[in-house]
Amino acid sequence: MTRDFLETVTRRYDAYVDSFRDASGELPQMMALKLEHTRCVVDDAKQIMAGESWLEDACTTGEMCALLHDAGRYSQLKEFGTFQDVKSIDHAARAVEVIGAEGWLTELPKRERKTVITAVAVHNKREIPPTVPAETAAFAHLVRDADKLDIFRVMEAAVTDGSLETNPEIAWELQVKGAPSPDVVAAVSVGRSVSYANVKTLSDFVLIQVGWLIGGLHYPTALRLAAERKALEFRETFLKTLSDDPGVDLCCDAARAYMDERLNLPVVR
Repeated sequence: MTRDFLETVTRRYDAYVDSFRDASGELPQMMALKLEHTRCVVDDAKQIMAGESWLEDACTTGEMCALLHDAGRYSQLKEFGTFQDVKSIDHAARAVEVIGAEGWLTELPKRERKTVITAVAVHNKREIPPTVPAETAAFAHLVRDADKLDIFRVMEAAVTDGSLETNPEIAWELQVKGAPSPDVVAAVSVGRSVSYANVKTLSDFVLIQVGWLIGGLHYPTALRLAAERKALEFRETFLKTLSDDPGVDLCCDAARAYMDERLNLPVVR
């Protein structure tokens, strides 16, 4: 895949997003947030690939996967009024539909096209299916890591500027106050993925993100970036404003220990 083709698809993507603008040229607030998120995911993917010393051709493919991962979000919001897949559609599956319907990748060789489509299709799954080839899984992991890094940013911005209260869709319209679910604490504290069926409160939602710091980021560079951006410290402080449940400390301590070990930092006792 060439850089020229990546630029062509980027223009096609931007033109598609423009079709959702109103007469004044504005996107609905949540669509604008999603467009900003996509651009940031591309930037984070580039940082991860640089840190992992990927070759140029692979970096171009990785950028394409990051660019297209949320292409289904715009029609999802327009049709269903929500980004919550459980209340609407699988947004990754919708992205695959959009990519095909718009013909963005028709010029790509079949193998490269399948790689991008598969990475997009599985980026939001609880686990990458074992049937996905290792080469393709590398791109899926890239998108998942970059996605999580920017979700950290989105959450932090929403807490800091107050938009979490004015726009509860950002956090699935969950109950703000309240202890985390025991099932969520049990999973996060040992680095297991969380069933979204167990997510009841904002504490649960934030603890899912804490859990990403315990094995949920595939590439060492992604974990390093999360540490540099103080993702754990922000969530630990915010969680303590939501609940004094001991499960919060249990999960945050587990994340801290994991990060200290993986990043070769001294353990503070």
